[in-house]
Formats: sequence, structure tokens, C-alpha cells
Amino acid sequence: MFDCYDLFDEVQLFYVMKWEIRLHGRGGQGVVTASKIIAEAAFAEGYQSQSIPFFGAERRGSPVTAFTRISEHEIRERSQIYHPDYLLILDPLVMRTVDVFQGLKSGGGVVISSPSAIERDVFPNIELTVGLVDGVGVSIRNDLVVAGNPVVNIPAIGAFLRIFPEISIECVEKIVLEKFGNRSVRALYSSYDETEVFRIRGSREKKKEERKKPEKVWIPASKPAKGVAGITGYWRDFRPVIDYGRCTGCLNCWIHCPEGSISRKNGDVEIDYTFCKGCLVCLAVCPRKAISSEREVSA
Repeated sequence: MFDCYDLFDEVQLFYVMKWEIRLHGRGGQGVVTASKIIAEAAFAEGYQSQSIPFFGAERRGSPVTAFTRISEHEIRERSQIYHPDYLLILDPLVMRTVDVFQGLKSGGGVVISSPSAIERDVFPNIELTVGLVDGVGVSIRNDLVVAGNPVVNIPAIGAFLRIFPEISIECVEKIVLEKFGNRSVRALYSSYDETEVFRIRGSREKKKEERKKPEKVWIPASKPAKGVAGITGYWRDFRPVIDYGRCTGCLNCWIHCPEGSISRKNGDVEIDYTFCKGCLVCLAVCPRKAISSEREVSA
């Protein structure tokens, strides 16, 4: 039987400069907006970028995660980020219920919005650059309060810029000013100036060109884990259907599938409808137009 993942051992694509950022917070704190602002600023700086939100229960105060990718080349991944280079933690309380450090790479960075010092034994035993800022305090002083709750995304971005030199604060300022006005710009600069930066686990001061080395990227560029978000087949309104008369087995659909629900068995491409969430990315990327959609009908 053919295993699609055998391609990892056979085909090398190229070396690229790429950064993956995962953001954690609670509903109403601006996690998704922060991801979008970082991606937009990276694009303005000349990089390719991508922002992906991920919601659990959609209510204020519940855990929310978002993902941002930044690359010098086209971004082919469509999955969640499992091994981030950087973390933005907009609320330290999230650390009690979510394993925020899962998969974090050594040599990366963490931003935490907290009014008090964080015990260093909280962090994994790897080299990290940490940015600590009282995001709630910055938001309150600059009147960034919605429905009585401080919105800490702008202060978190300001702290992030202290440890991520690829994006300038001037670039972010233009975006924030256009979207949210002068109060948010003041909060951005206040957070940037007030962020305490320190390094843990013996990491040393690094020059800009040493902070990140090009990574070896393979085809496919993403290897999502099937079922990581549960039985996502229940999410569909439409399901993709393969026309085997047109399908050439190029596996472009498999490369882009964010749930890992496409495989090839006995020469045919198959879709595992238990985990296919009906996003129809496969339909959009099929060069032979061999995939169509049909209405999902439940018995």
C-alpha cells in the first residue's frame, strides 16, 4: 500500500526563512485581531504571511487560539501550528488550562501579558527569549476597554516587536493607526517601551542574522495530524467528491488538506469523511478540476 508520507524521505523542496507564531488568550482579548495585524505588517515588510483563527466554544472569556505564519516564499501549509517559533500569551490564566508551550522550538521567544513576574520554572527547559509586559495595565491607561474588559492585543504586539526584529514598530504603527486610532498607537509604544526582555536556560544575546536560520522544507510542506481537532466530519455543509475519470493522482489535494483526511490507497485518492470538515480547499487547488462538491445530507 502506498503511504503518502513516504514522500518526506524522497523530495526536498528548498531552504526558506520561515517563522511560525501561535497566540493564546481568551475571547474578547483580541487574539484573532492580533494575529491578523502581525500578518499584515509582515506582508507590508515584504514577506508572505498567513493568519488562521481557531475557536473552541465561541463565547467571551473562553480559550481562543490563533496562528500566524511568516515566510520569504509562498506559504503552502494550511494546518494549525504545532511547533511554533514564538508564542504570544495574552492572559496568564490560559496557562492553567491549556498547554501553551506544547511544541515550542528551542531558540524561539515567548511574550506574556502579566502584571507580575513569571517563575522561570514555568517555561520548558529550552533556550528562550521572553518578553514580559503588563498588557492589562497598558490597556487601562490608554482606555483600550470594550464592554468593561481590557483589550490586550495591541500591548502584546508591542512586546512581541521587542523580540521579533523582522517587523518594525513603524510599520505596525501605520496599520494600528488606520484601524484603531491614536489610543492604540500610544498603547503600542507604551508596551514596547515597558516590556522587560530576558533570556532563560543559558541563551545568549544573538545578532539579528543569527536569530533564525533557513529551514529545510519538504513536499508536502505540512503534515497535519488526523483527528487533532476531533471528528471534524460533523462540521460539513458540503462534501468534496472525486471524479476518478479526471483525477491523475497528483496529490495536490493531499498537500493542502488541513485535516490530513486525504490519502492514496491501491492507486486511488481517497477522502476520509470521518475527518473531512468540508472546507473544500481540495476543490480549489485541484489542477484537473477533478473534485466537485455536493450538499451534505444527514440521515
